[in-house]
Amino acid sequence: MSLKFAEILVGVVLMFCGSSFVFRTKYCEHILRKFLRSEVAHTATFSLAGIWFLGHVLTLGESDFGDYKYFFFVFFLTVILVALVKIRDFLSVRGAAILALLSANELLKAAYLEPPVSRLILVTFVYAMIILGMILGGWPYKGRDFVNFLFGHPTRPSLFGLLTTCCGILILTTAFW
Repeated sequence: MSLKFAEILVGVVLMFCGSSFVFRTKYCEHILRKFLRSEVAHTATFSLAGIWFLGHVLTLGESDFGDYKYFFFVFFLTVILVALVKIRDFLSVRGAAILALLSANELLKAAYLEPPVSRLILVTFVYAMIILGMILGGWPYKGRDFVNFLFGHPTRPSLFGLLTTCCGILILTTAFW
């Protein structure tokens, strides 16, 4: 993936999500509250994250314990399946956090060895995404707390959406510098 494509993709996604918060606040609240404990969401996000992670395990080289990659594959596949069956609480938040971390890896690869000016905004956003992914992966109930905080006052979702849209516009404009 090229840096330009990564910036366009992230910018468009952020603008879409931000404008959804600005113009369809009640719908976003319904979706986010349902997402936190949804069976479908936790199966989809955690399965997708698990498949993506297992793909990384299969591509391990010799310097990265590649001689044991099949052992690791079976071990992590077992962990993923047990988590899908036994853990029901906020698994969708954990899956989304893992997806954020795995996608951050791809975005940082796209920005690697590019001129500093063109990658600065995207990389700053990606590092914030990594921090958020680590927090939500470790403490998934913080996702519920954030949703409660966000929709606790009528103007917060619109402000959050406006901030997200502006961030998307900023990243999108850096793709054409």
